[in-house]
Amino acid sequence: MDNLHPNSPRLYDSLGRQISYLRVSLTDKCNFKCHYCYDTEDSKTFHEKLADDDLITIIKAFNLLGVSRIRLTGGEPLLRPSIIEIIKRISRIKGIDLIGLTTNGYLLPSKIQDLIKAGITRLNVSIDSLNPTNFKKITGCHGLSQVLAGIQFAELSGAFPWVKVNTVIMRGINDHEIKNFINWGLDKRIDLRFIEYMPTQGAFWSTERYIAEEEMHQKIGMKLIPDTNTKDINGPARRYRVKGYPGRISFISAVSREFCKTCNRLRLTSSGELYGCLFRNKRVSLLPVLHDKGTVREVADFIQHVTSSEGFRRIPGINACDFRPSMKAVGG
Repeated sequence: MDNLHPNSPRLYDSLGRQISYLRVSLTDKCNFKCHYCYDTEDSKTFHEKLADDDLITIIKAFNLLGVSRIRLTGGEPLLRPSIIEIIKRISRIKGIDLIGLTTNGYLLPSKIQDLIKAGITRLNVSIDSLNPTNFKKITGCHGLSQVLAGIQFAELSGAFPWVKVNTVIMRGINDHEIKNFINWGLDKRIDLRFIEYMPTQGAFWSTERYIAEEEMHQKIGMKLIPDTNTKDINGPARRYRVKGYPGRISFISAVSREFCKTCNRLRLTSSGELYGCLFRNKRVSLLPVLHDKGTVREVADFIQHVTSSEGFRRIPGINACDFRPSMKAVGG
């Protein structure tokens, strides 16, 4: 095990919000072209400017500042050739108690066992339709059967408290499938996470496509009991149970129910940029300090300075959400 471990001081922003969670985009490449994520107007690609060693140095620096939860995202993170080795190296860092992965699931059937052995402890799979034709229309890929197989393997492995299934609900595209998802997942150890359609770069977002959480409740038409399990990870999801079912229903409602006041996360792109807020164009490159051969402590000091700087993170009610992120680069 690495000798580094969290110590004082912890990582806080200018409002005193503690950062305990880092989302890491391993690549901006993806094998799907979901229109709410894939930016057809942006031809620039960054791919993996951040080398594996630099990535691990950054995670160790965050760990020194008290960050104990890491989530690997993309693009599609399973496209990064070194992902298994990256997970193994993260799992050897003392003080990291959660390593999550968000994937589109297409490569899961062939990789799930290696991911579990490497140290993944949480798994989110994004899937926006259970209908093969609609799935192809949304993703540009004939891959539904592979994604469902990957979810099944993950669920049956017993390695995760929940297999979380992320579904962006869009009016006229897949809102008619909400009940289909309920019928498919509620009797499994699956957390069905319905996500409000957010305005992102190149996503053709409109109020006509947007459906608020309250309307989703109405479409579900079941008595939802708030899940108050305090052992679950803190985050933006509002979680519910349905009596008699092992599954769970959650909502992530960034549009109708802002959760900036309790935000505990930062985002690192595969190009080495640190974002303070998903919907503000405030970012700082960590490459200069890394390329100056900065130690883990020096990188941690730099991160602490940036994070605590006024204006780096959004102040609720003051800073506007003035930016539409490229989801394939930032990772959600």
